[in-house]
This record gives sequence, C-alpha cells and structure tokens, in this order.
Amino acid sequence: MTMDLPTGPQPVQFVVSIGNVHATPQYVVTPSGSWPLGEVNVSATDQTHVTTHTPTWAIVLCLIFVWFFLLSLLFLLAKETRVSGFVTVGVAARNGQAHVENIPVMNDVQRADVFHRVGYLQSLVGQARWLQGR
Repeated sequence: MTMDLPTGPQPVQFVVSIGNVHATPQYVVTPSGSWPLGEVNVSATDQTHVTTHTPTWAIVLCLIFVWFFLLSLLFLLAKETRVSGFVTVGVAARNGQAHVENIPVMNDVQRADVFHRVGYLQSLVGQARWLQGR
C-alpha cells in the first residue's frame, strides 16, 4: 500500500534563460527583481569583436616544407577567425528598474544562440502585451 504525501507547490519551469535572466510564462526573473512579461523591454547589444589570424599549423607546415617546395608558402594564406567579447542583454521595467547581463561569447554559434534567445524573449513580451491589450 502506498501513501500519497502532501506536496508543496511545484516550481515554475523557465521557458527561456539568458545568463541570469530567466522567463516564465508570466514573469521575467532576474537577480534585480521579477516583473510581469508585458511590462519589460528586452534589448541586446553585440560587443564582440572578430579577429583573423594565421593558424599555428600553417606556420609550422610552411617552415617544414619551404625547403622542399616553394609553393608551401601558400600555407600562410590560411586564415582562421576568432570571436571574443560579450553580448549585453538588458531588461528594463516600466517602473524604472533595470538589469544588465553580460554574456561571454567565444564563437559565432554562441553569439547567434544569445540573439535567438533574446528574440524569443521579445516575442514572449509581445504576446503578453497583446493579451493585455497594449
């Protein structure tokens, strides 16, 4: 025989998380406070920079094969790009409170992921405002 124990209220699952900014179906939760979805503005600023370098393997192969074949200098034309920096996500409530989160980004995929999450959160805000009639 099993006995059903009373349980407390279940925690609300987050729909989307961007660093320390989380969204439930009704609220945006940050370390600075929680606000209803329809009363916030969400923005993202790209503060990343892209640099182009000659990879180490190209320099090594050029130094090894330059004595045998002069065209090995073409290895120096190989380039790799590196992305580094932050994407700044800002959440501002209508009551004047705000929270800014810097998300570290190391490649294009991470940068795109942050912007897609922000876009999804903005669509949730738009839906909440539409439901409120604003």
